[in-house]
Amino acid sequence: MENKISDINVLVLFLAVTATKPLLDDKVWQCYGYTKRPKHGDIWSKIFPKRFELEDFISREILTMGLIDVLNGIKKSQQKSDIKLLLSIGVIDHILSVTKHVFPPDLFMENLFSTYDSYLKSEKSKIYEPIILKAKNVLNERDFAKFIVGTIRLFTHEADDYLLNSDYIKSFIDKSDIEKSAKERRLKISMSEEMYKKYVPLIEEKILNTDLKK
Repeated sequence: MENKISDINVLVLFLAVTATKPLLDDKVWQCYGYTKRPKHGDIWSKIFPKRFELEDFISREILTMGLIDVLNGIKKSQQKSDIKLLLSIGVIDHILSVTKHVFPPDLFMENLFSTYDSYLKSEKSKIYEPIILKAKNVLNERDFAKFIVGTIRLFTHEADDYLLNSDYIKSFIDKSDIEKSAKERRLKISMSEEMYKKYVPLIEEKILNTDLKK
């Protein structure tokens, strides 16, 4: 992607893929004691939900953190506010469309907003604490212990700014030339009109219009 991106949908796809990279990284899973990223079909999670509860919980939280990095990169960029909103909607829509068989969209969005709020309020040195508190209410004792150890190990070894680097994402967005594409409303999304009306104001209020940590 050395050339400037001029199509907003191409940029959205790149950002969405970037958000999923930590989830697909074997090194991230190794922090939790796995040899590599576990793979199992959605049907097995539905048949044996307790057996895959830890894996599903880790997947949701890592994906949420990767998405937060991308949203922060959008937020920090020099793009106009309406374009930032379109990019955010597009990326979130893409994530929801590829995970809807694993995570109900409403629950995923609720988790995104609550995790982002915790991110803004937490000290960097204690950024993992809200996630661990959340896990305590969901996981059994054995899985919770694994999650604590893995999460602390993950944040100890990974770079600041969660798992990626939102400054890199900001820089990439700023090099793109999508204003014409955005103005012509070429953004393609799959979410229903009802979901669009519900989440657009919340994305603005809870993410784009909040102050980032210094």
